Amino acid sequence: MPNLTTANLSPVCNKILENGARELGLNQGLCIGIILGVEDNANYDQKICVPKNANIKDRIQIVRDYVATQPNRFQEAFASLAFDAMEKKWPCPIR
Repeated sequence: MPNLTTANLSPVCNKILENGARELGLNQGLCIGIILGVEDNANYDQKICVPKNANIKDRIQIVRDYVATQPNRFQEAFASLAFDAMEKKWPCPIR
């Protein structure tokens, strides 16, 4: 079972931003997959509304910036912080 903590996946996501995705390994795929999965689920529930022009690097950057402000949460699931980051940055309008 892969380690899905923020402590494990955050550095991997950072490598995508720094080096691009030239050599995607399992953990880099997990980083992207978790972010997109969280977004898809939260979009369905109308909790996150990512702009249509945002690309995967934009999403990773938002998560990276948020994670940097949450050092006490590094042992939590990466998906939890990804959700919190995107919900804070791109909340859906209240209907």
